[in-house]
Amino acid sequence: MPPATAGILRSEHGDVASGMLRVNALAPGGRARARAEIRPAGEEARRGDVLLTAGTRLTAVRLGLAAAAGHDLLEVLAAARADVVHLGDEVVDRGVPVPGRVRDAIGPALPALLAACGLGSGSTLRVPDDARATRDAIAQATAPLVVTTGGSSRGPADHVRAALDALRARLVVDAVRMRPGHPVMLAELPDGRGVLCLPGNPLAAIACLLSFAPAVADGLAGRPLPVPARAVAGAELPGGGSGTRLVACALDADGRLVPVGAQGPGMLRGLAAADALAVVPSAGARAGEHVRVIPLPG
Repeated sequence: MPPATAGILRSEHGDVASGMLRVNALAPGGRARARAEIRPAGEEARRGDVLLTAGTRLTAVRLGLAAAAGHDLLEVLAAARADVVHLGDEVVDRGVPVPGRVRDAIGPALPALLAACGLGSGSTLRVPDDARATRDAIAQATAPLVVTTGGSSRGPADHVRAALDALRARLVVDAVRMRPGHPVMLAELPDGRGVLCLPGNPLAAIACLLSFAPAVADGLAGRPLPVPARAVAGAELPGGGSGTRLVACALDADGRLVPVGAQGPGMLRGLAAADALAVVPSAGARAGEHVRVIPLPG
């Protein structure tokens, strides 16, 4: 821009005739304004301003901001990986299951869900309901976080708890007062690896993953925990009685939470139609009340 420029007149605000420039009626105030349409250097950021602090999660917009500030390369910490161990004799990963078997509905969704939680996908292993096989699968995983599906309850075919005991793991979370997802566990192995033990039912597993995995990912990356999101209930949200209930909800035209159907712990139809999980206290929530929400990744 020429050094003596006083302002800029948009082409649609002026007319040129016979070599003369005249301001037309479209110009604000009907006249040219000093310093109009001029963006001074340092308007957005000055020398020494911190645009992205260490530990900030990079998004597409933040990458664009770094580029606008003249950075060609950024030093980054790669997302921590999570190795997955699927447990269960009855689970099949393809086709229509025969009587006595169930189709794996968690495995296909996990890579995208882990990515949404800030985690990379590592190895995936399928293990039968066997105590030694369960222990060995957890012990041999190499990622900073091991995610197990199934086997976290206290039934005769549930071996995750015994495997953690055998590996001298420290239980950080040993079940929670929440539905679905009561039998979730979070443990730390002696070498520092984390183990997130999800229930085997699909809705419960996904609800627990979205409840705990983002915080684990933030901890591994050295990021502070984000402020929980909140939204307004657009209808009465039933509580869990003795604990918290996670209710799959869609957002109505006003952005309010409306519960969807088909919310059994083994169902996914309701969750597939939802936008968020409402974190409903034991007493429930009335229409118009604010509740915490866990947004569902797209």
